[in-house]
Amino acid sequence: MSVEQMAGPGAQRAARPQARGTASLVLGAAALAMIVLPLMVQIPGPLWVRFFPWICIAPAAVGAVVSGLVVLHRVRGRGDVDAFRARMGITLGTVAVALPVAVLLWALWALNEAVN
Repeated sequence: MSVEQMAGPGAQRAARPQARGTASLVLGAAALAMIVLPLMVQIPGPLWVRFFPWICIAPAAVGAVVSGLVVLHRVRGRGDVDAFRARMGITLGTVAVALPVAVLLWALWALNEAVN
């Protein structure tokens, strides 16, 4: 038996770096899901109910970026903490903001070209 096996699961848990940034990751993934979900699911009822998640994209994406940056600031310099989730949340939140902006700019450019 090795020393790690004799020490039990607590020693193995302590050896792994702590994961931080789960809230950032969840908010970023939710923001991206809010972009695509209204286009895929047919929800009965008024049209505003179907497209309500689009109103919540910006707050969720900004929340993902801000909470991820807070986590990265708090764990800076600590080697025992894994901030991958925080970085991924920041990335997903940024994509969730940049994608609709890019689509809107493209639509404005296309409409301008069609008029001229």
